[in-house]
Amino acid sequence: MMLRNDTLQIRALEPNDLDFLYQLENNPENWETGNVHAPLSKLVLHRYLKQQPTDIYAATHVKWIVALPSGQPIGLIELNDIDHYHQRADVGIIIEQAYRKKGYATMALQLLIEYAQQYLGWHQLTALVAQKNTASHGLFLQAGFVQSGVFQDYFKTQNGFDDAYFYQLVL
Repeated sequence: MMLRNDTLQIRALEPNDLDFLYQLENNPENWETGNVHAPLSKLVLHRYLKQQPTDIYAATHVKWIVALPSGQPIGLIELNDIDHYHQRADVGIIIEQAYRKKGYATMALQLLIEYAQQYLGWHQLTALVAQKNTASHGLFLQAGFVQSGVFQDYFKTQNGFDDAYFYQLVL
């Protein structure tokens, strides 16, 4: 089965993921380079779970759980700005602090790349990575992405602004 290996799985969001999403999305450490910049209520997240797209071909944004084989969520992986005509999307990934540096992000990204290439037949994946996020730079380079640009002062931080590096993987 695609989106799964012996160590982890990428699966759709489920109603019982509400507490996990609440914790992850409301962690201020994740706000600087994400799309959330203020606390989200459980009601808002519950509505989000109910409105998740079921058809990848109609979606412009899809978020999945990165989970252990037991189903225990350890992170999120998402496709943003999905462009079906140009066959590309922007990748975002976050792994809970306790599970970082154990290879889970690498495995999840590889499963997503295989899915985009083999199942969806897409042409390209991209990623924007904050300059200070050295772990993500290494993750995308290791997965075969190429740094192809820099966006100056792209992310607002507590200390000013941070550049964003643009990565591309032609599939």
